[in-house]
Amino acid sequence: MIGVSALALEKHKSGDFVGVIEILKPLADRSDTLDAAALVRLAQSLYRVGRRQEAALRYRQAAALPGMPRQHLLELAFALLQPGEDRELAFDAARDVLECNPLHEGAATYFRHHVHYRLDMDELEHSDAEAVEKIRAGDAFQIRTELLLDHIAWCGDEALNALIQTQNGKTFSPEARARRRARPHQFADKIRLGYLSNDWSDAHATMILLQRVLELHDEDAFEITLFCYTEANFVAADRVFRKRFGDKLVPIGHLSTEDAAQQIRARGIDILVDLKGHTNKAWIDLVNAGPAPVQVAYLGYPGSGVGIDCDYIIGDRVVCPETSAPFFHEKFCWLPDSYQPNDDTYRALPPPPGRSELGLPDGATVLVSANNVRKISPETFRLWMAILARAPHTVLWMVCDDPLARRNFSRAVAKAGIASERIIFANSASYPNHIARLRAADIGLDTFPCNGHTTTSDKLWAGLPVVTKKGGNFSSRVSESLLRAMQLPELVAEDADHYVDLCVELASNAERLRALRARIEASRTTAALFDSRRYTRNLERAFQLIYERARQGLDPERIEVNDQPL
Repeated sequence: MIGVSALALEKHKSGDFVGVIEILKPLADRSDTLDAAALVRLAQSLYRVGRRQEAALRYRQAAALPGMPRQHLLELAFALLQPGEDRELAFDAARDVLECNPLHEGAATYFRHHVHYRLDMDELEHSDAEAVEKIRAGDAFQIRTELLLDHIAWCGDEALNALIQTQNGKTFSPEARARRRARPHQFADKIRLGYLSNDWSDAHATMILLQRVLELHDEDAFEITLFCYTEANFVAADRVFRKRFGDKLVPIGHLSTEDAAQQIRARGIDILVDLKGHTNKAWIDLVNAGPAPVQVAYLGYPGSGVGIDCDYIIGDRVVCPETSAPFFHEKFCWLPDSYQPNDDTYRALPPPPGRSELGLPDGATVLVSANNVRKISPETFRLWMAILARAPHTVLWMVCDDPLARRNFSRAVAKAGIASERIIFANSASYPNHIARLRAADIGLDTFPCNGHTTTSDKLWAGLPVVTKKGGNFSSRVSESLLRAMQLPELVAEDADHYVDLCVELASNAERLRALRARIEASRTTAALFDSRRYTRNLERAFQLIYERARQGLDPERIEVNDQPL
């Protein structure tokens, strides 16, 4: 072994990393007799030839040996695994790092993000409970390592939501906001409205909701520009959206932040509408560069854009009640129905497939969840299990692509005393196929504290009753807002017990369920939720009121829009 190690060392010194691997890897694979120094040399050589994951595994192997700098080696392994595709290995590496160094910011952020996607209910509950205790105590490290989009999926406390910091950009300053508002600007009679997003593709949920509104905007009163920093994968997945609105799309993703801001200013935009907030790859620094005299948060992020310089947030009195104002730096602009737009023209509505095609039992009541799995909190899990326990002729049908999450969820279900055959997993599907299959279910189950948003309106569009309960922040009140706009307030439970009771009662009352479905089908063409023209006129009135205040030199103030007749 000494001769082999010496030869490997010579090859390593000479830069023959492939030679080092050829010598040491077979020994490392066959036995545990390779010494720690040789394992580290093997790891270094694997890294040098681009085999990062294998290198990380060897660093972790070396870290377990006596006398080695365990923390350093584990941190090296995590750094190599973090950008990779094997999230399970990276998660394990992050957990190992945190055991040695609980204040490793990268590992803590990674762990807190990915723990919400694994559906390991015991680990998730422990991690969330520890996080909320530290946030309440003002723990700066914990606050820094919470991602806002994850945070609102498990924490329904607005006061705590307001404490979490932005991670995708620098927080705006009051001085920068004052300079933006004071910058000279020439307002014209026609409102120049700029929408900012990286989701300009009909493959994205935001555009599924918004595209009809964009089409219906009154071009005599508004000049619309769509500022685009959409990534190539979404552009490639687009079918017709970008062709339909191509004359309004202005690409800025190739520009620096300052150049992009100057591009917006050069077009004389009166109101810049940020559709991203704290969602994926938001360009927060661009919003905070202050490219428009008035900036509005809308649709993409269900909560206050902490650290993002927007003057208003478009909401309604359900998602943004007066009691929530202390937790928002934006002024509320209330629409008369729901804040959420919907497309009543281009949204798919194929006929439902047979249950046998979907692997669903004909004789059971099918409860469906199509929400992102990060929204399946321990609270949600307990409520769902209570429903299944009290309604024995039901099955839970849920969209979940990840095999690990499926295994973890199934284990938690068994621990809760529910038979495994009552959980039916489905993979993601194309949007038309997804809407079609929703129509084969009986009841939509919501998630808490972060409700279904597009997912809830998809279910209602498909004719499916959705049961929710009252929430304590924007993201937990969305389904209530949508149901009230569908004139279905009876599907909003007062609390957790009422939620379970209501789901169980519906699952056992076929006649009431049929009547609800008939009402929803009829409401598709009459209810405010799916009336795109009515919604667009109300949204435009909101922008007009915002514009009028700015044009008069008035500071932003709370605005309420009355329903605009067509």
